[in-house]
Amino acid sequence: MLITDAAVRETAATLAQNLGGDWTLDPEAPADGAAHLIYSDGRAISFRPIFGGATVQLWITGNAAPPLPDDATPADQAAHEARVAARLPESHRYNKATILVTEEEEDPAVIILRTLEDLLPAFDYKPRYVGHRPWIDLFDNALAAVTAERGTPPAAATNPDDGAAVEPEPEPAPEPEPEPEPDAEPEVSSATEEEPQPQAPAEDSQADGVSTPATEPPSEDDRPGADARHEADSNASDQEAEQPETTTNRRPRKRAPRRRPKASAT
Repeated sequence: MLITDAAVRETAATLAQNLGGDWTLDPEAPADGAAHLIYSDGRAISFRPIFGGATVQLWITGNAAPPLPDDATPADQAAHEARVAARLPESHRYNKATILVTEEEEDPAVIILRTLEDLLPAFDYKPRYVGHRPWIDLFDNALAAVTAERGTPPAAATNPDDGAAVEPEPEPAPEPEPEPEPDAEPEVSSATEEEPQPQAPAEDSQADGVSTPATEPPSEDDRPGADARHEADSNASDQEAEQPETTTNRRPRKRAPRRRPKASAT
C-alpha cells in the first residue's frame, strides 16, 4: 500500500504507540517531510516516503553514551568502555529502505514496524558493513555458550521434535556372496600332448589286408626245447672263455701260390 505525505505523521503516531516505552513524536523535529520519533535517552527513529510513496526509507540516530558512575570499579570501567565501543555513536545513523507495495496490501505501519526489528538492535551493536548484523552473531554465541555449559549440542537444543520417537533405521540387507567360478580345465599345450605310440610292423599287424589283433609272442623260456638251447649256449660260451687270447690274435699265414710248370716246346 502506498503512503502519502499526509499519512506520514499519522503512521508515525501508530509506530510510537506500537513500540511502547518512552517513544514519542519529536516536537522539535524539522518539517522536512519525514517523521521523527525520539526516546527519553536521546535515541531517534525517522522515516520518509520515497518513489511516490511506494518505498519508505528508515534510519536511526545514535545518542550520547551514558556517563560512568563515580564509584565504578576497574571491572565496571572496562565493561563500560566495551559497551561504548560497540554501540552506535552519538549523531551517527544507520538506515534501511523497504518496499511498501505487497501482494497482501499490508498497512504501511505494519511493514515499517517489521523493518525496525533489524534497525533497533544497531543502537547497542553498530554494524561494521552493509548487511552486517552483529546482534545475530552475539545471539548465536550466547546460545552456544549456554548449550556448552549444559552439555547439550545446539542442534538438539533448538530441535522442537526432541520428544518425538525416533524410528531406528533398518539395517542394510547383507549382500549375497558371489558364487565361486568353476575351475577351468588346464590347457594342454602342444608340447605336452600325448605322443602317438609306434605302430607295430606291417607284417605283424596286417596280413593280406586283414587286420589281426596283436598278441604277445610266447617268451623263449616257454617254448619247447628252450632248456636245451640254453644249455648249449652256456657250453659254447664256456669253451670260448677257455681258449687263450693268442688264438684270437693269430694272424693267418699266407700261402704262396702254386706255380704251374711251363710246357716245354717239342
